[in-house]
Amino acid sequence: MFWTPYADWIYVVVSVSGMLLIIALVLRPGAGPRP
Repeated sequence: MFWTPYADWIYVVVSVSGMLLIIALVLRPGAGPRP
């Protein structure tokens, strides 16, 4: 595994995205893309 300065940004983006996804699922249960 190569360590690059971008690794920190990727980790931050993934962490924030995951957190927002969990919050969205918790605050809006059953709410999702509708046709």
